[in-house]
Amino acid sequence: MSLIDERGRLFGRVNVIDAAVVAVAALLLFAAGGMVLVSLTGDRGTPESRYATVDLGDRSPAVASQLSAGDASRDGDVVVTDVYVGPGAGDNVTVVARVRVNGTLTPADAAGERAFEYGGDPVRRGDRLAVTTPTYDVDGTVLALAESGASLDTGTLPVVVETSLPAATRDAISVGDAFRLDGRRVATVEETAFPPVGNESTRTDLVGLTLHTVNRSGGTYFGGTEVKLAESIEFGTSRYAFAGNVTRWGNSSPAGEPVTTTATVTLRGVDPDVADDVRTGAVERRGDTVTATVTDRRTAPAAVVLTSDDGNIYEREHPRDVDVTLTVDLRTRRTADGLRFHGRSLRAGTDLTLRLETVTVDGTVTDLGE
Repeated sequence: MSLIDERGRLFGRVNVIDAAVVAVAALLLFAAGGMVLVSLTGDRGTPESRYATVDLGDRSPAVASQLSAGDASRDGDVVVTDVYVGPGAGDNVTVVARVRVNGTLTPADAAGERAFEYGGDPVRRGDRLAVTTPTYDVDGTVLALAESGASLDTGTLPVVVETSLPAATRDAISVGDAFRLDGRRVATVEETAFPPVGNESTRTDLVGLTLHTVNRSGGTYFGGTEVKLAESIEFGTSRYAFAGNVTRWGNSSPAGEPVTTTATVTLRGVDPDVADDVRTGAVERRGDTVTATVTDRRTAPAAVVLTSDDGNIYEREHPRDVDVTLTVDLRTRRTADGLRFHGRSLRAGTDLTLRLETVTVDGTVTDLGE
């Protein structure tokens, strides 16, 4: 049998022209299908990595202790690159993580915008992102997304906080004390200014601290609290804990320039035995710091006012008590509002308590000099 017969049929069955048309149509369909296939597979996006700052919120110390740089998901597409831990609510701690995410940058849309996706879902500020490793599974809110930067924006911030402390807490606090969470130092005592024990209802205690902070969402945070003036922050050790309001931001020393001020302090109606305990050279200390030194001491009989039976008033010497006049060098701070000592304003007429090494005395400032 010939390939094409006298009637132009292929193998005696199909017209040659018809067969050619079918072949061309098949080729066109195959080419179109290939174009569609290329379009579908080649337009899925570009593999990219992004660094996300993730607020993991309050976590138990047990969970927080498991998070560290280098933790990775099983597929390696989510890797923890940095961790910040600070005080949280109650016994919990606040955790912020920096995470590298291997995802996809989608093709540009009609507006020319491209989106970053992970696992088919967009990753944007405000979205939730899960961090799942072989040892833990946590999720949090994306605070920021960047093309680079494996480290969180952390730092140290010196502040002064104002509070009113129980006597036992004041005695327990020392410069250098550290507030630790999960073995991490998150705050340190740098300076203290405690008035001697006196009127507990009006006393003001100042504590200078250095805080380990994280910058996020446009603010500086100590744990879950944004550090601002008048904001309350907490500090604690295994021996004590307290909260205070921030009164100075960016400096751990009370406001003002340190100066030595010579003051004349008068103690009236003092028992002679107490007066004998106030000696020249006696000092008041706060930790290793001398806050007051007695440089001179004078005594005179105390005056007592008597009224006679006929109504006359007389001033006489007290048979026993004495008035004591002290010259004292005080460690003060000069501010725009004047001198301050023990965290309070200091001027003539100010009532002053001195907690000397052997005795505590109350007097009135009668004169101030430099």
